[in-house]
Amino acid sequence: MKRMMLLLYVVFFSIMAVYAMEEGVKSSYRDSIMALAGQMSSDTVRLSYLREMAHRYQYPPYNKFFAEILYEESKRQENLFYENHGAYYLACYYDKKHDPDSLTYWVEKLKEFAPIVGTYDYYLEQKAALSRALASKRMIEKAVFVAKETLDEAIKRNNQIGKIAAYNSLGCAYTVSSRKKQALEVLLKAYKEFTPDTKKKLKIDVLSRITQIYGAMGDDSLKMRYLIEMDRSLQEAVAQEPEARDNWTDIEIDCEVKYVLYYLNKEEFEQAKLHIDKAQALLAPHTDPVYWLNIQLIRLQYFSRTKEYDKSIALIDEVTPMVLKNYVSTFAVLINYKVSTQRDKGDIDGAIATSRYLMRTQDSLNNAFSAEQLEQVKEIYHVDRLLMEKQKISNENYVQIFIILLVFLFLSLLFYIYTRYLSKKITLAEKEAAEAALHSEEDNKTKERLKMEISHDVRTPLNAVVGFAELLSESDDLDKESKLSYGKIIQENAEQLLEYVNNILELSRLESGKIQYERDEVEIVGLCREIISLTNRQGEDNVEIVLHTSVDSQVVCTDKKWFISLLRGLLASGGEDTDSTLTVYIESDETLAALVFRVVGTPLAQKNVKDKKRLIRNEINSHFIRYFGGSYMVKADTDEGPTIIFTCPLLI
Repeated sequence: MKRMMLLLYVVFFSIMAVYAMEEGVKSSYRDSIMALAGQMSSDTVRLSYLREMAHRYQYPPYNKFFAEILYEESKRQENLFYENHGAYYLACYYDKKHDPDSLTYWVEKLKEFAPIVGTYDYYLEQKAALSRALASKRMIEKAVFVAKETLDEAIKRNNQIGKIAAYNSLGCAYTVSSRKKQALEVLLKAYKEFTPDTKKKLKIDVLSRITQIYGAMGDDSLKMRYLIEMDRSLQEAVAQEPEARDNWTDIEIDCEVKYVLYYLNKEEFEQAKLHIDKAQALLAPHTDPVYWLNIQLIRLQYFSRTKEYDKSIALIDEVTPMVLKNYVSTFAVLINYKVSTQRDKGDIDGAIATSRYLMRTQDSLNNAFSAEQLEQVKEIYHVDRLLMEKQKISNENYVQIFIILLVFLFLSLLFYIYTRYLSKKITLAEKEAAEAALHSEEDNKTKERLKMEISHDVRTPLNAVVGFAELLSESDDLDKESKLSYGKIIQENAEQLLEYVNNILELSRLESGKIQYERDEVEIVGLCREIISLTNRQGEDNVEIVLHTSVDSQVVCTDKKWFISLLRGLLASGGEDTDSTLTVYIESDETLAALVFRVVGTPLAQKNVKDKKRLIRNEINSHFIRYFGGSYMVKADTDEGPTIIFTCPLLI
């Protein structure tokens, strides 16, 4: 026992010593670089050197350190050009950390520098990066908004880097939200923007996403085409800057993983193994842990496809402690993979033991999953089913068939409900579209007819005014009676023209939104009774107005003043001398959820009248009624007589 304790102490202190040594080496290396920078003159020579260091070491633990040093030194020297670079490399650091809050701060800084240094490349590139950081936090709609905003700004400034970066981030947001078709569309737009001067990092990132989407779609031929281009661009970047090769390690690993997936799908296992070995050889202390995890997961896929069950289980046991410590959400997937492997191997007892191990680690899983999600995990990994298989192994096929049937029935029910739901939505949308098209067509026809007829009616009084005015001014031999007669003609035509113009201006102001309606809750039936009663008492003797309705009272939302003006206009005799009767019908239509008004015998509905002001008045009335969600129709030829029908929606 003592020997065992002694051995543990030795191992522990050895590990701590190695860790301390590594940290000491890193600190010593940074100090040596800073000592060299300190010996340089305090001007652009030192700033240029610090910028080179910040560019060369864009990976931990050096990336933030050198970026901060560059930013602070350029700030001390009041050199905005290098201060802009320092802010850019700090933004790159927080981009890798997927930290939208900190990244927002540095994007705003870059925005301040952009007009001063004369380029918006850094600002637009990092604003697009902010969209990706938001997408990583599942704030999808905000990510899409930021990407589109960046794209609009890049197009406005004709900035090629900004456009590619914005398309790339928009594709990222669409991919995270499983909108692969939209993602591919915008990424291919980014691809078309490539030029020989496009930044390698940006170009490779776009190619990586395109490759990933084609792989997910199962289109291996197109995937390989873009993967080869990605690999070639990556090698060119490494060759151009060999001293900064470590900046590309993570992307090189990503490229090798994509090759492995391609060859696994093709069942070319030797080629897949070759690229797995290349990926593992690239692992280094500065490698992002996510890429280390990707390599382990791709190795598991390889062992599964080659049916090397023991190697798969051994690898899971090897990486489980690291995954449990840093990637709790992936831990459950890993353990389930082990359960499946043990089942495929025929080790039912081992599968049950592994499932129980998953249950025992429930407290750890609570850090990533809610209690409800844990129940889903238990169901997904078939813990109960494994126990049942142990007890009733002879009924395995029966249980599987029964479960498949249940799933099929459940999916069929979901499919039926969903198709019914879609069918109703499509029907409703088609109905609304047809109604909108009909209204639009009617409006266009009415407006065209109105323009043609008004143009003539405006010219007629205008010609009369001009003509008789010329007679009055040029003829000296006119008697007093003729002058009075001509003056009266001029006055009448001028008043008629003024009324035309006023109506046209009123209609124009309504359509442009310069006149605003007021929304009131009005008891409309009682109001109609008052207006009709008042019109009958004060109106002309040759017009009788009759109201027919079965509705005692009804409140609607409308503009009271405009409604009174509309109804009085419909009830006016129009200057006719013959005796006439106007009949107003008010009915409630439950299907339309509206009150339906029919005004029979109104002059505004008469056909082929000389006074085209009625057409304008009908347009004004129609605009008012439709603003509050109703409809307005003029029917000149009905059995009852010229009729205007309009509706007012009921308050719900």
